[in-house]
Amino acid sequence: QLFRFACAPAFTTRCYGEGVQGLSLDYALPKKHDTCPVMPEGVEPLIRMRYGHFGCNVVHEDLSFANGVDVHACKMQIKAEVERVGGKLPAEHGHGTEYLAPPPTQARWMKADPLNMMNPGVGGTKVGHKYTGECGLSHHDCDH
Repeated sequence: QLFRFACAPAFTTRCYGEGVQGLSLDYALPKKHDTCPVMPEGVEPLIRMRYGHFGCNVVHEDLSFANGVDVHACKMQIKAEVERVGGKLPAEHGHGTEYLAPPPTQARWMKADPLNMMNPGVGGTKVGHKYTGECGLSHHDCDH
């Protein structure tokens, strides 16, 4: 765990210092799966650092890309690849406003917070009072 807390800030500092784009992910892979998710064709990260939790297959990955690379498209490709092999992304740090949560997860949140006051827009729910208004995802990949 200490390794992660040293590497993650160093990775961010390096991206800023070199003027490149950074992407940090957490995902869980099936127990016997040990390969990196495939990148989109023609895209190679400048740096790819992987570290995880001993005893489970949660992986933290930091990737840096040259400017001009569509980092969101790379993230969605990695997500699709992780899910194709039976894994989950996100795995540890929640859906936030980056990832569409599964409908049962959204329904559970809506039941627990019917006024939508605690985390508006999380996991692709709508941002307004009682779940009205716009989709809360930063890239608007909502199926509403």
